[in-house]
Amino acid sequence: MPIKKTRTVCTTCHARCGVFVYSDGDEIVKIEGDPDNPKSYGTICGAGMSQREIHNDTEGRLLYPMRRVGERGSGEWERITWDEALDTIASESRRIIDEYGPEAIVTGQGTGRTTNHWHCRLNSTLGLEGWSLVPTHVCLMPHILPNAISLGIFSPADGDLANSGTMVLWGQNPAMERGIMRRILDRQRDGGNLIVIDTRFQDMSKHADLAIQPRPGTDGALALGIIREVIANDWYDHEWIENWTYGFEDLRARVEEFTPERVAEICWIEPDQVRVAARMMGTQGPVGMMVGLGPGCMHTNAIQNGRAIACLQGLLGWIDVPGGVNVPVAFSVMLDDKITLWDSAKDPGRPDLFTFGGEKHPLYKSFGRSNDPNSVFKAMITGEPRPVKMFVAIADDPLLCYEDANLTYQAMTSPNLDLIVVKDFYLSPTAQLADIVLPTADWSERCTYDEELDGPFILAFDQAVPAPGECWDDWRFFLEWGKRMNPEQWPWANEKEMVLWRLKEFYGFDLTWEEFQAVPVRVVGMGEPGAEPVYKKYEKGLLRPDGQPGFPTVTGKIEFSSPAMAAFGYDPVPDYTEPAESPVSTSELAEEFPLIGSTGHRVYSFFHSAWTNVPAQRYFYPEPFAVVHPDDAARYGVTDGEWMTISSPRGKIISKALVSREAKEGCVFIPRPAWRDECRALGLPGYGWDKANGNVLVPSEPAEPGYGATAMRSFLCKIEPGRGDL
Repeated sequence: MPIKKTRTVCTTCHARCGVFVYSDGDEIVKIEGDPDNPKSYGTICGAGMSQREIHNDTEGRLLYPMRRVGERGSGEWERITWDEALDTIASESRRIIDEYGPEAIVTGQGTGRTTNHWHCRLNSTLGLEGWSLVPTHVCLMPHILPNAISLGIFSPADGDLANSGTMVLWGQNPAMERGIMRRILDRQRDGGNLIVIDTRFQDMSKHADLAIQPRPGTDGALALGIIREVIANDWYDHEWIENWTYGFEDLRARVEEFTPERVAEICWIEPDQVRVAARMMGTQGPVGMMVGLGPGCMHTNAIQNGRAIACLQGLLGWIDVPGGVNVPVAFSVMLDDKITLWDSAKDPGRPDLFTFGGEKHPLYKSFGRSNDPNSVFKAMITGEPRPVKMFVAIADDPLLCYEDANLTYQAMTSPNLDLIVVKDFYLSPTAQLADIVLPTADWSERCTYDEELDGPFILAFDQAVPAPGECWDDWRFFLEWGKRMNPEQWPWANEKEMVLWRLKEFYGFDLTWEEFQAVPVRVVGMGEPGAEPVYKKYEKGLLRPDGQPGFPTVTGKIEFSSPAMAAFGYDPVPDYTEPAESPVSTSELAEEFPLIGSTGHRVYSFFHSAWTNVPAQRYFYPEPFAVVHPDDAARYGVTDGEWMTISSPRGKIISKALVSREAKEGCVFIPRPAWRDECRALGLPGYGWDKANGNVLVPSEPAEPGYGATAMRSFLCKIEPGRGDL
């Protein structure tokens, strides 16, 4: 049989790189990057290439639906059919809705895997009208929301760095997985500036013209200091400010106190770093930024940090132009009411929705469209303010992805839960506690995908190999569950019909599947493939629902002073406040826990907490580790390569010490994977949910007041040599 070559897209992470999958029958024999992909340019990382191992692993993966037969967590299962599983889920859904209301069903979504919109539609079918339970309080949305409020751009607002005069990587390391790294270095060789702002001295820092390492959680102060210097030196376009922004004088007054000296004191950096960054951004445009989750998502001051960075972008004015800030439309399409079945005429923050924690975090209730995770987990345990009887996790391992993992474990083992369902690739720590587990098809085994969210592209993708066993795409799971609840809301026969419906409904592409596959790249909303993207859409009335020029904000302009922020009890102008737990704000606690802990340090072969059982990925990082500065290691008796215990007021974990100057002194960087799974092929142990999971150390309260973001990257901890009793 000849080797088959399939063009598709890897969805292991959010980079969405184009790939070719080579298969021999049902087995994958090779993965390689697609050089014609307009985003990844042929780049493919080790995690993507290990798809061969994941697909071919017919011994370790979940292959069939199974039902628990022993006690929860006993590991005793029996195989069942998909119909049995779905009938149980649907009948229990109807029973619980009748007895307790739809809020007693919690559906948990992890990192998406292209299904977020259909998850929302399923929740609407159940009567939930939102996300139900997702970690968007710390992942992506606290970054997107300040852009939406400030710039009217409901997206990460990443920049067109390949054409920028000054490229800013703010908490982003594209060397980890993104093809744009090549374009950044090419642009730098052609004269562009590269600024890297990250609490670690990471891969791209060594290439930077200016590398800044602010103290975790202080990025807002740094942004305000740069704004002050840009304004003080008149490095901005007065006509732009006059015509397209609102609240400039308020912003000018606010930043006056953020001198380079004060910012340096707050951020633990040098004053001249503020001055040089401002000069580059203010005089050598266009300025394009890639902003990651660390600066404005995982801190108790997240929203105002994000607002400060967004206002800096708005002040510089390089919006929707080559080399500046992208203004994509696909993100809005993904959450369009026609897909989610949300009703835009209704207030998403109204009292009858999101009964878990909405009063604590009203901004999250309205714009996050989700329940507060801390409140959900407490309700699972206590039944207050109302019971939670059913939990369904799709691409989600709550024990590894939420702060305060001990509280999450109490919730997942609560006897108050009548039914726990987990759909995943392997028996994750959460899946081991489930009543029903369902097998998931990975990206090479399915034909579904999101539109390209970082640019104006729709990329062709197709199923390369049959899914092993009875693994199903998440789209199919939502479709079949939805049909059992309300078939009129789920009219499609299969996943391909769902994809083609989206292409026709939102972009006017009326295609067969074969016609869709025939064109590798289509430009979104611009007619024929190859058409040039439209810039300065705000001048042409292409951003506002009323078709008028301007931005989709309250005032129609970029808002330095935000009426929306004021309506939710915030200072309408961005400001800086200390993280809730820091050497400054909690100095007494810092006497016992003197270091700043930061989870989320990315490593090359993993994405989030997945794949620590896959040999090709685990080989490079066999044991859990955390990065500490040499001076801190010496101060606390920690030796490079040896075990250490990391403790916080919430608990403790173990890690091997990686002593390196990439760590900022006074900080401990704990990678995301947590090494949860055993890797039998390499003879390496797993560490479960509690031994090496940084979220054991992270508090769930106090949180960011309006949105509920927690201190995943700015909490206090201490280090000691040895494993202790772990």
